[in-house]
Amino acid sequence: MRFLNTILRIETIFAGAFYAIAAAILFSDVIAREVFAQSIWGGQRIAVILANAAGLIGIAVALQLNRHIRPSIMNFSLKPKLERMRIRAGHFFAGAVFAAGTYYAVILVIDNRDMGFTTPPLDLKIWIPQLALVYGLASTAMRCFIFSAFPHYEPNARETH
Repeated sequence: MRFLNTILRIETIFAGAFYAIAAAILFSDVIAREVFAQSIWGGQRIAVILANAAGLIGIAVALQLNRHIRPSIMNFSLKPKLERMRIRAGHFFAGAVFAAGTYYAVILVIDNRDMGFTTPPLDLKIWIPQLALVYGLASTAMRCFIFSAFPHYEPNARETH
């Protein structure tokens, strides 16, 4: 599906960029501490925020690439028709869990925005980086529901089912 592939490319670019920038900041901070005895102001906090955003976006990327960790307790042999139903039900259940997570993440972001929480020492409104949580969970939920409704869009469907 072209839509999912386009989103995957964009998410992969952003997640990779966030993680690369976080690593560069941490590396620069270590060099600054060792060579100049001075750290980069807010560098560690920025790196943590970027790495968290990369990881949260990475949840959806991992699902799309069929590289996610999943419990194998339900991996027993069923008749082919029932096996397809189990897989579809599993995607639907996972989508419902991620959708519920998205709902609570939205509440968290709205509450933190309304309370005016900031992240020291940056004085950055904490709800702004928390949007990555909402996006990552919503994107993953969307994919789960799409894979449940249209199993042929699931990557490697022929190889894993």
